[in-house]
Amino acid sequence: MFILRNKQQINKAIGNAKALHPHVRMVEFGEYEVSGTIGNTYSVLFYRSACEKIVDCNYPSRVPCKHSAAALALHVHIAARRGH
Repeated sequence: MFILRNKQQINKAIGNAKALHPHVRMVEFGEYEVSGTIGNTYSVLFYRSACEKIVDCNYPSRVPCKHSAAALALHVHIAARRGH
């Protein structure tokens, strides 16, 4: 799990996700499954706690990973369409 604090923090993960084109599937709004590069599937959750935006991926990392960045793109798109 990590907390999104600034754009620079996630830019590296976005670059990795763009390079690898992982497959993202929405389970429900805020919950996604992302395929890894070697066929593993990771669960990514988005939620708010107080004023912080939190991303929880079951990939063992304390910084934004490519799985969370890939899911974030879909999450933001869906949230925009829903007017969240």
